[in-house]
Amino acid sequence: MSKAKDGPTYVRIAEDIRRRIREGDPPAGGMLPSEAILAHTYGVARGTVRQAVAELERTGLVASEAGRGRRVVGKEPPGGRRAAATQYEAIAEAMRKRIESGELVAGQQLPGEAATANEYGVSKGTVRQAFQLLASEQMIASVHGKGWFVGGPDHARTRADDVAAALRQDIASGQFAIGAVLPGENALAQERGVGRITVRRAFALLEAEGIVEKRAGRGRVVKTQPKGS
Repeated sequence: MSKAKDGPTYVRIAEDIRRRIREGDPPAGGMLPSEAILAHTYGVARGTVRQAVAELERTGLVASEAGRGRRVVGKEPPGGRRAAATQYEAIAEAMRKRIESGELVAGQQLPGEAATANEYGVSKGTVRQAFQLLASEQMIASVHGKGWFVGGPDHARTRADDVAAALRQDIASGQFAIGAVLPGENALAQERGVGRITVRRAFALLEAEGIVEKRAGRGRVVKTQPKGS
């Protein structure tokens, strides 16, 4: 397999298998080698092969047959994507378009499974499948204890980060002077359109930076200006 192309290993493997299928190895109607054989052929883990084959399944070039493996279906449709055949694929395609259009940007936190399930009128399990499909394409990533984000963990930015950044800016601009008492959790949650737990996490970030401190009977008080302000 050529190493010249950029991109994740599974993408390069998928492209190499795609090229071989176009050359008739295996032909339409034939079976792909097993994951174990492909892993040995390409010198990678089976999980990497599984991602590559999943990419070929997503584009409709191969199809999984229970108890047999993956069969070559034929030629890929124009554009390399087949029409969504399941609810989770339809949801993944809708979110993929939002990411590719820039509506959802790198580092942005996605709505949770429950909220997305409610938006699309499906089960949480269906949403989870959609998220996992997008994750296999490295369009989104799960960050432990935080949720799903566009891009990878290095870009992850939570709603608490956004609230903390806004408060940091308000303090730097003088809207909240040193010694001023910040609005309470309920007021900020309503103002920012987030949950109280999100505001609490934002406060924790500012407290860890030494910008605010919690004082008994008063709430959160501005202690110092943010660094660099």
